[in-house]
Amino acid sequence: MEAGAGNQARSAQGEEDAVRLDRALDLYMGDLARRGYSPATRRSYWFKLIKLCDEFKHVEDVTAEDCARFLDQWSDSSVGTLAHSVTTVKCFFRWAEDQGWIEHSPAEKLKRPRRQAPEELDVITIGAEDVRRMLDACENWHEALCLGVLCYLGPRRRAASQLRWRDVDLNREMVKFREKGRKVITKPLPHVLAALLRYAEASPEVPSGPDNYVIPMQRKQLRSGERDDRMIWRTVHRVGRRVGVKTNVHAFRAAFAVQYLETHIGDLEALQALMGHKRIETTQVYLRRLNREKAMDRVRDLSWGSPRFEATAEEAPTGVEPVYQVLQTCA
Repeated sequence: MEAGAGNQARSAQGEEDAVRLDRALDLYMGDLARRGYSPATRRSYWFKLIKLCDEFKHVEDVTAEDCARFLDQWSDSSVGTLAHSVTTVKCFFRWAEDQGWIEHSPAEKLKRPRRQAPEELDVITIGAEDVRRMLDACENWHEALCLGVLCYLGPRRRAASQLRWRDVDLNREMVKFREKGRKVITKPLPHVLAALLRYAEASPEVPSGPDNYVIPMQRKQLRSGERDDRMIWRTVHRVGRRVGVKTNVHAFRAAFAVQYLETHIGDLEALQALMGHKRIETTQVYLRRLNREKAMDRVRDLSWGSPRFEATAEEAPTGVEPVYQVLQTCA
């Protein structure tokens, strides 16, 4: 009887010493905040990890098999989403191991899915003509400033949405962005954009006080606090639909990089600084994609010499007529 009571006491003591999973998650979020992770990044971690608390009470209760099973809920998601989920779980349990709460991380042997090379991904791209059409289609200051900032400076969506007039120095024609990881990047303003900003600042329709956003809101933000950067996404899609261009914010960022490389050949170092990339390899993705497109463009002059399929420009101004002739012959 006494031995049984002793075992129960030791078991109760062990459970008391074990760290609750929900408490560990709270502490982890605080640690991420102190290390400079953005609120958006912390929220993405939180909404995935909080699901673990529905199944397990203590950190040490989670096994390697549990981690794998937990990640199976994202098995049909995109490669990027699955890779992010694996990273989220691995980082949390590695941190718990560093705190001394568990002896070994149960997620240590998890592998991230292999990702395609960036230049091989099927991403939305737009060309210079698409950008010009969208700029010409802007109907108000909000759209003009939104697209102008994106295509002349190439910032990320969040950085563009957070840009305030106090960050713009029109005398020196410089602008300051707050990019990923709280990195501050100061860029020279292209003369065309500087002129646009001067007109906007002088316009009574654009609030241009130091605390006002350069890209004004079209409607009142419902929640206070951090500005909702999805309004940049909505504006780009709205103007794109107006002129029949399928696009997104990152397509503008890529278009900026390609346009810069085409007009400043080989100037990768400057483009890396403008894009805010940590590694030159990230910037080289745009160069490789551009070079590959130019190389493949040589296929346009391929000919098999068949008179039934091929015609001169005078005979087939659209390039379609010879095909129709062949189909009629074969019918």
